[in-house]
Amino acid sequence: MSLKSKYKLIALLFSLIATSSLYSYDLTFKAEPIAVMPFMSSGETKWDPVGGAGFLSMGVDFFGCLNFGPSFGYFIIPKNNNGELLDDEAKFVSLIPFGLQTNLFFYPAARIELSLGGGAGYGIAKNGSSSHFAPWYRGFADLGLRLNPHWTVGAGASYFAYQNDTWIGNPGIAGLTVGLALKFHLETERKSSGAGSVECTSEIPDSLFPLFYTMYKENPFGTIYIKNNESAEIRNVTVTFRAEGYTASELKCGSIPSIRKRKVKELPFFADFTKKILNFTEAGKIPGEIIVSYDLLGERKTSISSVIIPVYNRSQVRWNDPQALAAYISASAPEVLEMSKVLVGIARTKLRSGVNRNLQFAMYLIEGMKIAGIKCESDFETPYNRFHLDETLLDFIQYPYQTIFYNGGDCDDVGILTMALLESVGIHGAYIPVDDDFIVLFDTGVEMSKADRYFDGTSRILDIDGNVWIPLSMRSLQEGFINSWHNAAKNLNALLESDEGLTLVALEEAWKLYPSTGFSQPENITLSFDEKRLVAAAEVDMARYVSTEFGPRIEKAQNVIKRGGENADNYNQLGMLYVRAGMYKEATQVYKKSANLGNVTAMNNLGNIASLQKEYLEAKKWYERAIQKDPDNESARKNLERIMGELE
Repeated sequence: MSLKSKYKLIALLFSLIATSSLYSYDLTFKAEPIAVMPFMSSGETKWDPVGGAGFLSMGVDFFGCLNFGPSFGYFIIPKNNNGELLDDEAKFVSLIPFGLQTNLFFYPAARIELSLGGGAGYGIAKNGSSSHFAPWYRGFADLGLRLNPHWTVGAGASYFAYQNDTWIGNPGIAGLTVGLALKFHLETERKSSGAGSVECTSEIPDSLFPLFYTMYKENPFGTIYIKNNESAEIRNVTVTFRAEGYTASELKCGSIPSIRKRKVKELPFFADFTKKILNFTEAGKIPGEIIVSYDLLGERKTSISSVIIPVYNRSQVRWNDPQALAAYISASAPEVLEMSKVLVGIARTKLRSGVNRNLQFAMYLIEGMKIAGIKCESDFETPYNRFHLDETLLDFIQYPYQTIFYNGGDCDDVGILTMALLESVGIHGAYIPVDDDFIVLFDTGVEMSKADRYFDGTSRILDIDGNVWIPLSMRSLQEGFINSWHNAAKNLNALLESDEGLTLVALEEAWKLYPSTGFSQPENITLSFDEKRLVAAAEVDMARYVSTEFGPRIEKAQNVIKRGGENADNYNQLGMLYVRAGMYKEATQVYKKSANLGNVTAMNNLGNIASLQKEYLEAKKWYERAIQKDPDNESARKNLERIMGELE
């Protein structure tokens, strides 16, 4: 092979390595100013003890420990010829070696680098006008101090041999070298400035539930594993997560003081998701990025790893915690507010002052749902009776807007809508999942100590935190408010007598763990109610309520009077029962009998009834009569002042 051809081969090899390395690998450039001691050359002593040289090399890094690439140098070796150097003879030999080198490099400590390697190739020796082309080889060792991830300074030593004709056995120049080593490490992989070599993987045991998207900001849904693939310990490690379009911020998952080389640390996986995650109507995946920022040898670096997060559809949930249903219940959803506004608006025009307000609102809401055609029907794909008893199953549960749109759902779906409607008008709710029914409860606001004013005994009510709560059966929704109430009470009493454990979930408490998503799509919903039909249904409920809760007590009071108890107090007691039942006409009749017997309380109550019916002159008459009978009656005096203001 000619000298020109060999030059071309080396140049082509160098070009191919440089091109490939710049595309996908990291590079190391090395400069070595060295002193050469050619005392191991063959033949007579023809060189001075020390010469000078320099090597330049470029290598591609593989596997984080192997470097390979081209190398070339320039040597100046002073001649000696046993002291017989002629006057016109060249004083030194110039040698230009070029070829390939490879080395293994290690980091026994964070800032210490140790390299062991060798090189070989061909070299041109120039001695005056003559030249010689022959092979060369060397073995070397370097010890360096890493100033930062890019620069390393140190010292090295090597054995170098330039042959006369063959690869071994006849070295023209051979000996040891010592000198400095300066390295520059260049990262050529296509990544952002300051990108690092830290690997992130994640473990997500289960797909995410869009329903709970706000919870993942404080409750981890998986684990992030951070592996340090850098050449030294990394410090001040911070890990964040982002998913474009699906997260409101790049949320910090945690920080780690330091991670040793090739070690793995773990952090909990958090995310600041937005409502966009609720757009998943089917199971899907969210692409995201885990960002790791850290210090390496004083330089701040960043590593970004892609991650795919699996997501269930927005309506799926498991029953491993019944409180989770609270996330479906939104009292501020537009369709819920619109429906409750219409129904309660009608109720306000028909309210009976003596009857519990929350009870009357609940009557209108339940009867309104019934009239709107909202039915409790079994969902054959995920039936409540089976799915709520098995926490491993994925249940499909509707948001309120879906139950309104579909005109019904399973009993838990209808229960969610019922509680949303109650909460939208300020009535606190709770629920009890039972085997074959879903029981919704609402707070009447009546203290248990005053329950006898509104209810005949306690068999159909519950005492929760000292207040009276009324249960409603979602299975019996189509039977109207009273049947829904009584069936729920009957079912609960049977379960309590059998000592079967019940799970009562108070909505206000459950929302602290599972905040409402507030998801809705009201643009597809139209609501209309037949007001006459609604009022008629509510009046039937009211009549049944009065008959059930007040009927026995009214009958008892009437019997007392019939048996000779025709006195002012007994008439007044009967009148109070009529008022609480909303039976003002009957109350007026018996109050008059009590008043005519001199009962001041009855006179005041007659004034109150007349005032409620806006008959202010009649009210004025009774208040004045009460004051005439009892001048110190403060209640009658204040009522009279109020009425006089109305009359003016």
